[in-house]
Amino acid sequence: MTDYDWLIIGGGPHGRFIAASIARTAPDTRLAIVDPQAPMAAWRARAAACGMRYLRSSNAHHLGARADSLRRFAARHGYDDAHALGYYRRPSLALFNDHAAAELGTPPHIQQSAQRLSRTRQGWEVELDDGQRATARRVVLATGPSRPYRPAGFEAAEHVFDPGFELGAPGAPTVIVGGGITGAQLALRAAEAGHRVCWLTRRPPEPAHFDSDPCYAGPRCLAPFADTPLADRTAMLADARLPGTLPPDIHGAITTALADGTIAWRRGEPTQMRADGVRLDDGRVIAAERVILATGFTPHPAPESLLGRAITDFRLATDTDGHLHLDTDLAALPGLHVAGRPASLQLGPMAGNIKGARLAGRTLAAVAQRQALSELGALAAHS
Repeated sequence: MTDYDWLIIGGGPHGRFIAASIARTAPDTRLAIVDPQAPMAAWRARAAACGMRYLRSSNAHHLGARADSLRRFAARHGYDDAHALGYYRRPSLALFNDHAAAELGTPPHIQQSAQRLSRTRQGWEVELDDGQRATARRVVLATGPSRPYRPAGFEAAEHVFDPGFELGAPGAPTVIVGGGITGAQLALRAAEAGHRVCWLTRRPPEPAHFDSDPCYAGPRCLAPFADTPLADRTAMLADARLPGTLPPDIHGAITTALADGTIAWRRGEPTQMRADGVRLDDGRVIAAERVILATGFTPHPAPESLLGRAITDFRLATDTDGHLHLDTDLAALPGLHVAGRPASLQLGPMAGNIKGARLAGRTLAAVAQRQALSELGALAAHS
């Protein structure tokens, strides 16, 4: 199989934006994306499953090259104000996806799963699920979220982010477990489709524009974060993140649905899924025939995942929350780069979001540019 300068493992928003950023900065770079699915397929499936209509990010956080490219794209293609929600002009999912498709191009795509990494004298070798191997000087692990999180006692429950999840036709009384934006969106989607829904959360709905302190979108907080010793950044990430909160539109919609009885609500700690519903830690049982988890993803990479195997095989250091110890080039080892939430100790609390994709793209494009300039210098020296 062809040798590459860069192999980007993962064809979601992060991998695609990183590939586009490298290609723009160093156009002669030989790169390819490795992903068994079509570009952005997992992203689209997750968004559809939970009923996402608008991104939580502002319209400044997108997958285009220019800071204003989403706004300009919307104006050129007739997207009206209905596609820009609230003070932060949050883009509709339709606008975001169409803009991404227009901006990201069509990089070479190896439609296989990457199974394992090994080091070579020149860089890295990637073992693919068809038995072939691809080599590259640099590899980027942009594999997206880990496996869906299932609390103890709910190992057999279906999860909204399971592959092939279907809401299905209305019928069985349903408990949706999870108080964050995914659970709220799913409860609204299910109720709108006619399902009898009970939304189970640990605390009342809590509003927040974003899922982390917006100061970390720019240098005012990212600069002191970068100056903080690595060992102290885990606590800073925990302080900055706002898990389980809802943007104003979702908060308003769900509280209205709870008030008028469209959706039932119970507050409590789930401890066991039973044949007749969900048992809480205080002994109460919520009767239901169907239980759907909307509890996000595990923070630590699954041991059998590519990233999990790399952590084991190369003894990569992580913190207690599953974030990797990376250098400022997002490298865990020479030529092995990591993007997404695992890169939070370098990119900050938004590492797993669209803003994080932009930060990773900028960082890795600079690495590609330095590599290209170094090669040009070496050629000039020998000419």
